[in-house]
Amino acid sequence: MDKSLQAEIIALRKENQELKSKYQLYQSEFNESHLRFKTVFESSLLGNKIISADLKILEVNQALVDLMGYDSKKDLIGKKITDFAPMEFRDDWKAYQDRLWTQSMPSISLETCLTKKDGSFFWCQVNSVLFKDGGETFGFTVIEDCTERHDLRRQKEEFISVASHELRTPITSLKARLQIINRMLSSEKLITPALIKMSSEAEKYTAKLGHLVGDLLNLTQLEHESFPLSKVRFILFDLVEGCCSHISLQGDYNIVFIGDRNLKVIADMLKIDQIMIHLVNNAIKYSPKSKEITIEVKEIGRYVKVSVTDQGQGISPEHITKLFTRYYRADKEFYNTSGLGLGLYVSSEIIKRHGGEMGVESILGEGSTFWFTLPNE
Repeated sequence: MDKSLQAEIIALRKENQELKSKYQLYQSEFNESHLRFKTVFESSLLGNKIISADLKILEVNQALVDLMGYDSKKDLIGKKITDFAPMEFRDDWKAYQDRLWTQSMPSISLETCLTKKDGSFFWCQVNSVLFKDGGETFGFTVIEDCTERHDLRRQKEEFISVASHELRTPITSLKARLQIINRMLSSEKLITPALIKMSSEAEKYTAKLGHLVGDLLNLTQLEHESFPLSKVRFILFDLVEGCCSHISLQGDYNIVFIGDRNLKVIADMLKIDQIMIHLVNNAIKYSPKSKEITIEVKEIGRYVKVSVTDQGQGISPEHITKLFTRYYRADKEFYNTSGLGLGLYVSSEIIKRHGGEMGVESILGEGSTFWFTLPNE
């Protein structure tokens, strides 16, 4: 064999071996990359899916199956995600997919709804990107359940609307009464029953504004974890008696005290005073026809329990479990009351920061008892 040909064959064999080694290396890297993607895709706690250009689902992970409430991946593969969208949200999905596949944006994000197998729906945050594989284009989508976040945002929006109304009402009333008082004083009239009444009403609306603003400030501090407590040891009955004195003087309600008047607690007096005023005011609001409110103070182990009981209309069971949640307001039409829906939430959080608990027992039509505990040592 010609030496030059022999050398050429050896060179080709060497080149072939190098190409084979490179191929094996690339194949190994591809397999590793594919395995990593598959691991991340499958083990993700968020719902993942891959779709084709005709929008059909090619692959899903178990998290999406669980999120949608189905039994297996076969229930989703081959279908379109719009098949699981409530009718009123399908236009959103269509616009979303159109923008994605026309590549008008590199990635797409959407907050919308999907329907579960049982017919219930949930809010979800959807994020999609396109990627190439084997000359074809596919879509990769991550679906996250954001129902809680959506509901909280909706509650905040409702809260802002309610807060604006609740603050505007006493401000308007306070302004009107102060204007009348100023006119009466400028005309050098003597103190009259009308002037005294106007002054009393102005004071009432000022107090209401103080409570509303106090709830807002407390909420802000609680949300930022900057909620200082100035704890001291004091006799709880003295505080209870002091915060209820204005009600007793008015004579509209009879405040009955039960229990040990010498029990001491370690707590922030100002914060506990705010809670007591809130609970007593609630008892008055929710029991307009009953004129007796009972406040009981008793020792339970290392804690002192304070209970405020009214004989009013009570609270229906569907409201009881939600009373201490942020922004929650019971059926206004039924209870005929106003407020920001913050008082009980803020109160319960303050009690928790003290190491105590807060709760309620109620029988519809018979009355309610709100209680809290504080450490006494």
